[in-house]
Amino acid sequence: MKKRFLIFLGIMLLSMSLVLTGCGGAKDSGTKPADQKPAEKYIIRLGLNQPTSSPEYKGLEIFKQKLEQESGGRLQVQLFPSMQLGSMREQAEAVQIGSNEMTLQPVSVMTPFTPTVQIVDLPCLFPSVDVFFKVMEDGVGSKILDTMKEKGLVGLGFWNGGAKHFTTKNKEIHKPEDFKGVKMRVMPSPLLIAQYEAWGASPIPIEYAELYNALQQGVVDGQENPVQTIALNKFYEVQNTMILSGHGYMTYILVANKAWFEKLPADLQQLIIKVNAEASKEGRKLVADSEAKYLEDIKKSGIKIYELKPEEKKLFAKASQPVHEKFTKTELEKALLKEIYEKVEKYSK
Repeated sequence: MKKRFLIFLGIMLLSMSLVLTGCGGAKDSGTKPADQKPAEKYIIRLGLNQPTSSPEYKGLEIFKQKLEQESGGRLQVQLFPSMQLGSMREQAEAVQIGSNEMTLQPVSVMTPFTPTVQIVDLPCLFPSVDVFFKVMEDGVGSKILDTMKEKGLVGLGFWNGGAKHFTTKNKEIHKPEDFKGVKMRVMPSPLLIAQYEAWGASPIPIEYAELYNALQQGVVDGQENPVQTIALNKFYEVQNTMILSGHGYMTYILVANKAWFEKLPADLQQLIIKVNAEASKEGRKLVADSEAKYLEDIKKSGIKIYELKPEEKKLFAKASQPVHEKFTKTELEKALLKEIYEKVEKYSK
């Protein structure tokens, strides 16, 4: 009898233990989700000057997709192409004061904010896009971009917009002297103004949005831009000569507001840096793949196309040396230019 009672008591205790354990488990599973706060989401408003059909915009679409996916939705990117957020300078100013989080802008647009970045805009400095990025990725790029921090900006990285070429009306250019008397549109950049003055041209700063009309009305005789920009804006309708010069590169910088960026969780900061590097490389490929197509579109317009010979390019390089010296004033800039010269030689072999 006593034995049966002990067995019965043991069964009862075991049953109660299982019931209590089950209730406790249900209680835990019910309260944990309620205790967890939803992950905070961060909106990135990112403006650029190029249209949705451009390789730059398509590269930023890759940036957006990767960032949103790899952040698990914590980062949300809103793209504003075709200067929807204002002129190029206005977009840069908006990021500096924190009205917008990011922008992709040409180096010449960012120069008034941080002059040292213009070193990559020096004419006839890099023989190819490939050499440019090898030099930038070998420590030079980070030194240049770091100078943006003191102006409240974070330079996340360089993006390629393609080699720049000349277009003119009724004027074929073979050497710097051929620019005499030619009114060339430039972006509002002291360096680009000095570049064309060194070559003998008459540079006139005109905003990008006004360029087509300026060419059409004869305010200027010519301009410089990458192949895709010439094609997408149909500059060949108001120009009849194109000179494939490759005298420089349309280099963009992906820029963020420093205060906003530094308030992000560390893991998201690192993710943005990583994804930018990946998307920039994809963007380079998009530009390279599109250049041949856009050049064919330009040829179909009937415009006359001439490619500078190697010996002619050397004449432009020689005429550009005073510009290199004029726009490397500080000790840092002089050291950077020296390092660039050395690494260009290294990667050109």
